[in-house]
Amino acid sequence: MIEFLHASFLAQAAAAAPAATVPPTDAISPLAGLSLWGLLKAGGWVMLPLLFASIAAFALIVFYFFTLRRSAITSEELELKIDTYLSEDDLAGLAAYLKDRGEALAEVLRHVLAFTYRRKDADPEAIKAIAESEGARLAAALNQRVTYLLDIGVLSPMLGLFGTVVGILRSFGSIASEALAMRTMMLAGGVSQALVATAAGLIVGITAMFFYSYFRGRVQALISVFEVSATARVQEILLLKKRSAAPR
Repeated sequence: MIEFLHASFLAQAAAAAPAATVPPTDAISPLAGLSLWGLLKAGGWVMLPLLFASIAAFALIVFYFFTLRRSAITSEELELKIDTYLSEDDLAGLAAYLKDRGEALAEVLRHVLAFTYRRKDADPEAIKAIAESEGARLAAALNQRVTYLLDIGVLSPMLGLFGTVVGILRSFGSIASEALAMRTMMLAGGVSQALVATAAGLIVGITAMFFYSYFRGRVQALISVFEVSATARVQEILLLKKRSAAPR
């Protein structure tokens, strides 16, 4: 009889005990079933500037692939024409030919020839200074062009981190009114969603920095080609000026 009462008591206690609360799967892993749009929404409003930054980075990368070429600095046809005019001592013809050319080498030589025509008594040092200043301007413009990718690469992770901080603060504020048993799960879910912004910022920033490094190397190679070509032609112009000024 005692054993029967003991077993009956244990059965009633087990029936009266509250069932263990099994947290739903989506509370533990709130990002598991989210689509791309859901991930963007989970990252918060900071995903909007990150989206614009990614579009700008993509547009710049495509633009640099088509514009940062050797043809923007010089070309075989241009150098052949320049050498032909210089070999014939025809600076006037060279100046007319360079007038409608858009290459960086043509721009430097055009400024040098314009200066020599305005200042026929200019010494070689002054002509070299004109060539160097114009070359430095064009080289700086090339370097400045690719720094926009650097700016995106630096700012994107910072935007993502800011979005994560805002998301965590929002999570702490929302769990303050919830039951104690649910706070840990809500905090974990809120933090995991807030980290989407950091992940997106890192993806955009790393991609932008990778292509910035690539295009920076390409720019330096183009500047080297530019300096060699411009220096050789300016020296030839100086020799022509010196020979034409020498008494006969």
